[in-house]
Amino acid sequence: MPQVGHALTVAAFALAVALALWAPLEPRWHRRWPRVPASQWIATLLFIATTAAVGILVYALFTDDFRFAYVAAQSSRYMPAPYKISALWAGQEGSLLFWLWLLSGYTAAVAWTARRAAPGLLPYALGTLGVVATFFALLVAFVASPFALLPAPPEDGRGMNPLLQNPWMVSHPFTLYLGYVGMAVPFAFAVAALITRNAGDTWIRVTRRWTLVAWLFLSVGILVGGRWAYTELGWGGVWAWDPVENAALMPWLLATAFIHSSLVQEKRGMLKRWNVALVTFIFLLTVFGTFITRSGILSSVHAFITSPTSSWFLGFLGLMLAATVYLLIDRAPLFQDERRLESAFSKEASFLINNLLLAGATFTVFWGTVMPLVTQLFGVQVSVGPPFFNLVNVPIFLAMMILMGVAPLLAWRRASWPRVRQLLAVPVWGALALAVALVVLGVREPAPVAGFAVAFFVSAATLVDVAVAYAARVEATGDRSLRGLWQMLNRNPRRYGGYIVHLGVVLILIGLTGMYGYQRVETVGMEPGDTYELGGYTITYHGLGRRISEGVPAVYADLTVSQDGRLIGRLQPERRFYPGFEQTMGAIPEVAMITSLSRDLYVVLGGWEGQTAGFEFYLNPMVAWIWIGGYLLVGGTLFSLWPRPALASVRARIMAELTELEYDYRMGKIGREEYERLRRGLVAAAGARLGGWEEAERAVEAEIEEAAARLRAAGGSGPRAPAEAGRTSGRRGSVTEPEGGRAGG
Repeated sequence: MPQVGHALTVAAFALAVALALWAPLEPRWHRRWPRVPASQWIATLLFIATTAAVGILVYALFTDDFRFAYVAAQSSRYMPAPYKISALWAGQEGSLLFWLWLLSGYTAAVAWTARRAAPGLLPYALGTLGVVATFFALLVAFVASPFALLPAPPEDGRGMNPLLQNPWMVSHPFTLYLGYVGMAVPFAFAVAALITRNAGDTWIRVTRRWTLVAWLFLSVGILVGGRWAYTELGWGGVWAWDPVENAALMPWLLATAFIHSSLVQEKRGMLKRWNVALVTFIFLLTVFGTFITRSGILSSVHAFITSPTSSWFLGFLGLMLAATVYLLIDRAPLFQDERRLESAFSKEASFLINNLLLAGATFTVFWGTVMPLVTQLFGVQVSVGPPFFNLVNVPIFLAMMILMGVAPLLAWRRASWPRVRQLLAVPVWGALALAVALVVLGVREPAPVAGFAVAFFVSAATLVDVAVAYAARVEATGDRSLRGLWQMLNRNPRRYGGYIVHLGVVLILIGLTGMYGYQRVETVGMEPGDTYELGGYTITYHGLGRRISEGVPAVYADLTVSQDGRLIGRLQPERRFYPGFEQTMGAIPEVAMITSLSRDLYVVLGGWEGQTAGFEFYLNPMVAWIWIGGYLLVGGTLFSLWPRPALASVRARIMAELTELEYDYRMGKIGREEYERLRRGLVAAAGARLGGWEEAERAVEAEIEEAAARLRAAGGSGPRAPAEAGRTSGRRGSVTEPEGGRAGG
């Protein structure tokens, strides 16, 4: 069995090399060498080989086959089944195999789904993915194999790191790796665009959903990681600026920037070089994060001990960076922007500022993370902690939040300041009133006041934009039903899905502001029968006990919690003694808590002597809002991603853009002159996008004219479109109910 597993990894390495070499050559040489399998089949075979290898390792973990050095190091007989699954990625060798498996799955999926969407880019994208797979297959097959054997297998294994034996850790690395590896797809297509000198937005459109999926998994991984830290580490927080936490945050920040800047390239033909550079650094940062975790080069609760893979990772990072920078410099003249920024008061300008802020935050996090390594080169050891990261990044994040509220109210190219000022009146004055009220009520700390005020501003601005868009729709159609509202949301998934994500981020901001602004911590020693008052809770200690928890010996404290004389819960925090880890890690805490929307009572058992015990009591306000915001963020992303067949056609997209234009005009976001120019461009685009089908061209143009005229006629007293643009052909259709979604996001 171990020999078969190792042979499969060697076969995976050979297949990855074959894919890297053959995929770019296939379009030219396949006719000459017809017996060579198509690159799609090579990618499929790579996925099958890695799947079989993963299956063998999982089988060994479940059957306690301690002949495997990896199984003996990461598993034991007492471990529950879910933790045996997570043991697959708990150690260095298994996690590298897991990475390779996910990468091969993404590669096979791309090979079979992108054949029609980007036939010119696909061979080179598969070749790039093959190069990445070759690196990881090399590590798994020859440098850090999970199928190495022990000469004398033990009776039982050491078991997984106790801190990783937590339900949240079953899903945290899995989702985080799906995000990490998924970012290789937009990187591969960006490299393909550079190689083929394709300066259009084809690679952006092809990878849009792949990027969102990877961003979603990264988001879930970070949120679940925060939940794990909160429930497992016993320090009462969700984020500590740990190096491995930072390694996950950095690609998420740049991916967020890319999601916004890619819209600018689609809509305006701008930021082409910037987008290629962004996806390059996103991918390199995902590899860098893996390097930090797997090498142990930086101290972290997540990291592994120093390993032989460090030099390999550094070499791979250097080669990929050098190759991409060369391509960027060589192709730079081809990737010039098609248009210049027309106004600083426009949606594209706001997205550019958004990108600069996100890139700045990424750089500060990166610099703070690697500072110990840099200073060590000069003979000193300097590191920075949470105070540095908070001091630098909190203002940046608050500025991004403000921009999150302003940007949706702006139009492309040039916004109308009087109208935007009118739309911002309620959010701005409401935020200022809230800030004053908080100060009057006794809140003196600047950070909480600013956090809550900014949260109100973003929420209000988002809801104002939705309300104004709905009012414009009602004016145009007369439909005031909830079904009409749902149609408006459902047919603009990128725009309104993004708004839901924004509201989720607002709730996370509220939760973090409440938690870190008003957290209370008390360290208390108690005898059985003692009570302690904290924030309206009465905590009564009843004594210590011993038990077996998830197969592990544990000491627990028995506490009851009451409020206003009413019992509301029983808490039993523990200290567990994991076999094989007692000498190095001591007794591992397992916290207990009572949660509510307003606050959490969080209890950690410290030490004890006899029945006298020490406790740490945390009162954490508004933590639940963080998790609710996370659910909303996930829901908004899924809303944007959900397949809508009716939105797929070119005609539908043209009609959607016209709908957006008409609503922006009716809402006062753009002036008459700008409206005329954009509308003429849309009519011209109808012919260009459907070139070759003359009858279809005439039909689409006629329907656009008729639909626009109907929308203006239905508006009554609303702003009217240019007279020369309106022409009715008598064909059936209405722009107020387009087939497509909002193209501009």
